[in-house]
Amino acid sequence: MNRHLALSTVSFALCFAMWGLVGALGPLFRQTFELTNTEAALLVVVPVLLGSVARIPAGMLTDRFGGRGVFTALMILVASAAAMIPRVSSYSGLLAGAFFLGLAGASFAVGVGYVAGWTSPDRQGAALGIYGLGTIGQSAAVFLGPLAAQSVGWQNVFYIGSALTLTWAAVFGLFARNAASRKTATGISAMVRLLSRERLAWVLAGFYFLSFGGFVALSVCLPLLLRDDF
Repeated sequence: MNRHLALSTVSFALCFAMWGLVGALGPLFRQTFELTNTEAALLVVVPVLLGSVARIPAGMLTDRFGGRGVFTALMILVASAAAMIPRVSSYSGLLAGAFFLGLAGASFAVGVGYVAGWTSPDRQGAALGIYGLGTIGQSAAVFLGPLAAQSVGWQNVFYIGSALTLTWAAVFGLFARNAASRKTATGISAMVRLLSRERLAWVLAGFYFLSFGGFVALSVCLPLLLRDDF
């Protein structure tokens, strides 16, 4: 179990670093592409939008096919999107690249299903708490991304991130294994029925929206805000 927890946590951290990279470099993109404040704000929130919505199908695919294949495929797609961004020369192209890079945000749902399959119910809280440490990737992107961009150029930051993600996708695909017993796959209708009869599900969703949503919102918007104010 420890091997699978370590593999998924590193994968989650790497994906979250890529997810936060556009927001981290938001001030630089605004200057390079001569964006308005509205265009810059839209650019940094677009990855969050896709990352949030994509968690639903990503979680369902993990339940059905297992986290090994889904996580590997997700990281390959994220690496491809990251490699595409340095090649664009227009705002629309940058926006499209940022949108597809948002797939990295779906990694949370994939890893939760993967880790839970390898963990007994009485240990899932601790295991998923350790897995949650992968959110440090977002903070690493905000802190290290601009420093790396100053040293090697923002294009190379994305190329390096793409290479690291693709390499780790190969490592994960080679060493990860799906648990013998996985959660039974459910459809959208079953999820909606659960929400209709379980009030606690709405309470938990609201708590998650405020806590994690606030964390992500501050992570992607603070670089622009702090650059403007200071």
